[in-house]
Amino acid sequence: MTNETLAQIYIEHKGKVSDKWQLYLEEYDRLFSAYRTKPIRMLEIGIQNGGSLEIWPKYFPNGKKFIGCDVNPDCSRLRYDDSRIAVVIGNANSDSTQGAILQHSPEFDIVIDDGSHLSGDIVKSFAKYFPKIIDGGVFVAEDLHCSYWREFDGG
Repeated sequence: MTNETLAQIYIEHKGKVSDKWQLYLEEYDRLFSAYRTKPIRMLEIGIQNGGSLEIWPKYFPNGKKFIGCDVNPDCSRLRYDDSRIAVVIGNANSDSTQGAILQHSPEFDIVIDDGSHLSGDIVKSFAKYFPKIIDGGVFVAEDLHCSYWREFDGG
C-alpha cells in the first residue's frame, strides 16, 4: 500500500483536471483510509472534468470499479486507460440512469455525491443509492451547505 495521502496524489496528478477542495481531501483520507487496500466499488456523482476518476484508482489500487456519473453530455468524451473506470451520462436520480449505473455494479462500498447542488437532489440521491451501499460502506454528500441556503433549495 502506498503511504501517500490523497492530497499528495492530487498534487502529483497529471492528466484530467479535478478541483476538489483541500479540506475535502483531508476528510476523504480520514473516511477512506480503511478501504485503501480493499477491492472497493465506488460511485461518484458529479465528475465535471473527469480527473477524480483518474485519481481514485491510484488511491485505491485494489479497487474493482470506479463509476462516475454526470449530467453534462461533454463527459461522454472522457476516455480512460484503466478498464475499471466507467462513465454514465444522465441525472443520477432518474430511474434510467440509476439502471445504467447499476449495470456496472449492483452495490458500492463508497458513494460520493458531488453533483447534487440542491437539497432535494441530495435527499433523492441518498434515498436511491444508500440502499446500494454494502454494510460498513460510506455515503458522502459534499454540498450540505445547500441545506441552509434558500437559493439551493434549503432553508
